[in-house]
Amino acid sequence: MLKPKRGGCVPQDTKEKNTETALKKAFIKLVATKTFRKMTIRDIATTAHVSRGTFYLHYVDKYAMLTAYEDQLITGIKQIFAKYSKPSVYDGQDDEDNAFYHMFVYLNREKQLVQTLYQIPESVIIRRMMVLITVEVASESVDENLSTQKNEIPLEYARAILVQNILGIITQWIRKDQPESAHEIVKIFMDSRSLSPIDLATFVQSDKRTGLNSTD
Repeated sequence: MLKPKRGGCVPQDTKEKNTETALKKAFIKLVATKTFRKMTIRDIATTAHVSRGTFYLHYVDKYAMLTAYEDQLITGIKQIFAKYSKPSVYDGQDDEDNAFYHMFVYLNREKQLVQTLYQIPESVIIRRMMVLITVEVASESVDENLSTQKNEIPLEYARAILVQNILGIITQWIRKDQPESAHEIVKIFMDSRSLSPIDLATFVQSDKRTGLNSTD
């Protein structure tokens, strides 16, 4: 799109996009400084440098705003899993066709928003992500693994373990000030899927003992 000439009108879609960006930045800032519960529509409009009337052209209230941002994240992840394949533990798949890789790239790009939603008690983003992962990832991944090895864990529990594994890694990663790159975290994630709980427990206990010995 060509830039408008000086003194000309800004295209409507550009104005809408700029307003949405300003509202989103205001939302993130106010949750951090004032909390979602205490911030008002006036606060959001003032911080975004828009009128209250402009705010209401976009959202009914701050709860609708919260839901819209949750919808945005969930829709983005759904589109990724619809476009790219979900490799099993045994695939040596390139990252460029790996849905998990693109999910982490997307979440890293939206890191501020994800971190903000995690801070809001009224947000249901974690529950919605759990449902999404169960539907889009867990059922297919667990079924693949069950077909390649004997597994006496009931399927419902195996799926629950896989979902918690994915959510746990996402949560730990997104809360870091300097998170690993998408390539690094997807490798950690894929490696974790081939480890048993005993392997993980042994690793954690070994690291704990090493830490205690270093303080002696």
